[in-house]
Amino acid sequence: MFKAYKLFWKNYFNFTGVSTRSEYWWVFLINSIIYAVFALAFGGVTIVTAYATGHADKTFGIAALIGIAVCILYTIATVIPTISLHFRRYRDSGVTPWFLLITYGVPFVLKGSNVYDKHVLVQTLVLIISIIGFIILVMPSKDRK
Repeated sequence: MFKAYKLFWKNYFNFTGVSTRSEYWWVFLINSIIYAVFALAFGGVTIVTAYATGHADKTFGIAALIGIAVCILYTIATVIPTISLHFRRYRDSGVTPWFLLITYGVPFVLKGSNVYDKHVLVQTLVLIISIIGFIILVMPSKDRK
C-alpha cells in the first residue's frame, strides 16, 4: 500500500510505462483518506472552537479557510502525479492514454458550460463517458507476453 503511494510521488512526471490496477486503487484510497482527515480535522476544529467561544460565525470562517487552503495546496501538489498515474493506468489496461482527453476532458468542458445544466442529454453523455473512464480504470492489466 505505501509502496504504491511512494511510487505515486516518485513517478511525478513519469508519463511512460504502466501502473497496475492495485497501484492505482491504493493511491486512490490513500488520497481519499487524506482528504477525509483534512475535512474531519478542520471541520472538528471549527465546530469545537465555535461552541467553545460562542462565536460560531467568526470562528467557522477562519478554520474553514485554513482547511480549504490546506486542501487546495494538497490538490495542486497531486494534480500532475495523478494525471501521470492515469496515463500509466490506461496504458496498463491496453487503452491509449490519450483517451484521457475524452474521458476527463469532455466531461470537464461540458460541466463547465451552460449546456450541462439545461439538457438532460448532455448530462447523460457525461455520465456515460465517466462510466467508460471508470471501466478502463478497473480493467485488468493487458497481457504483455
